[in-house]
Amino acid sequence: MLDAVADAVLVLDPDDVVTYANDAAVTLLARPADVLVGSHLADLAAPGPAAPLPLEPIGEGLPEERPVADVWVLPDGTPIPVEVLSAPLLGPGGQEGIVLTLRPAIVRDGSLYEIELLRLTASEQAQRTNVHQLQEAVQPPQPEVDGVELGVHYLSADRSAPTGGDLYDWQVLPDGDLHLLVVDVIGKGVAATKDALAVVHVLRVLVLEGFPMDRLVERADDLLARTNRDLVATVLVGRYTPATGRLVLAGGGHPPLLVVRSDGEVEEVAAPGIPLGWPGAGSFKLTEVHLGRSETAVLYTDGLIEARRDILAGIADLKTAAAETSGYPARHLPRVLIERALAGAQRHDDSLALVVRRRCPPPPDGTRLLGPFEHRFTPHLVSVPVARSLFGDWLRHQGLDEATVADQLLVASELCTNAVCFATGSVGSITLRGEARGTDLVVEVADDGGGFTQELTRFAELPTPEQLTGRGLFIVDAMVDELIVNQSWDRTVVSATRHAVFPEESE
Repeated sequence: MLDAVADAVLVLDPDDVVTYANDAAVTLLARPADVLVGSHLADLAAPGPAAPLPLEPIGEGLPEERPVADVWVLPDGTPIPVEVLSAPLLGPGGQEGIVLTLRPAIVRDGSLYEIELLRLTASEQAQRTNVHQLQEAVQPPQPEVDGVELGVHYLSADRSAPTGGDLYDWQVLPDGDLHLLVVDVIGKGVAATKDALAVVHVLRVLVLEGFPMDRLVERADDLLARTNRDLVATVLVGRYTPATGRLVLAGGGHPPLLVVRSDGEVEEVAAPGIPLGWPGAGSFKLTEVHLGRSETAVLYTDGLIEARRDILAGIADLKTAAAETSGYPARHLPRVLIERALAGAQRHDDSLALVVRRRCPPPPDGTRLLGPFEHRFTPHLVSVPVARSLFGDWLRHQGLDEATVADQLLVASELCTNAVCFATGSVGSITLRGEARGTDLVVEVADDGGGFTQELTRFAELPTPEQLTGRGLFIVDAMVDELIVNQSWDRTVVSATRHAVFPEESE
């Protein structure tokens, strides 16, 4: 009869040792019956003043039953709040033990609620830790390469799965080149991750052994077919030379690479071939492309172009997004591209984007690059950090020390923020320029607005607390040697010059 009862039932002897446990108790406490029988109460219930104890008779009558809220523990130490009903077990000599009836507690007070919340929080944290460790295990660390900016972002199709069939690899080769790889395995979840890892490892070994690029995909297919017979995957393999910007591609049925040029144009670069796992897998030919300074290559998986079920439209949308976000720092660009591709669309597939941007390394021996800097942007405050990042890159490539770079970045930020306030709002109506004129450094910001209403010839006076504007120009004036504002009804140009930033060049 007791095994048919929904509530858990335990019988304790006078020493609080379990002598009987029904099936519901086995389920609730996650212990076999032969383990429960013989266990002491102290090993099952969490310690504390609320632990149930044998009841004493009241007067001449029977002992009174009373419910006791309590916390018990599972074998792994997880606390579970329960309600316990205690009753005496009577025999010829009086009370011979205690019968406990247990059921999961209905949270009625703050203490039980807090215990359950802590348990759920600990469980969620443990799950997040496992997810993070799994992601770290399959995602290679980002290499540090002079003259190269890298970024990557991955989004699984299954929100409950930490990884999927889209994977990537980037490794510095012995000759200094950078090995790049994007893999898209048919399938989802951790099972697809296993196949994608096999592809990554096989291609990495072949590349490190110096296997010819034009036969990489074919050879990888031969090796994988022996152990992964059902594997089907598209791949795009790249070998990038940072010193020259040369990028050689070998493909296996993968979507085309995108190259974002310095003028904002976006090119499709196809690397034709047959996917791994298909008859005749391999690359038809190698494709070569060159990246100029600040130009970006975007490798991605088809989750970015198939979200709306139209591949051609998806590629066109991705090219537009790449052009509009070309000024974003490389580390943020992949996330932005994925978010734009999936905005308003149902997520059907894993999505991965990897970007490589060419940055010329700083010049040696303190010499500087004399080319001017120019960046146009739309008057919005979110555009200012992007302009600042690009300008900072240009400053560092002039051979300037970090203190000077920090000062000039502050100058540019203040001038750009002022321009955002007064520009008309049209696309590209603000221009940030930088130029080395002899030993001077000139920072100039132009916008298409009417500009300031305050007197323009007096920047050196500290604005009063009542003034709502003018503090930016006060800061700029304090940090530069010359500040000039040229203003007309439809245009304002603010020019800030710092003298003797560069040492005199020897003849």
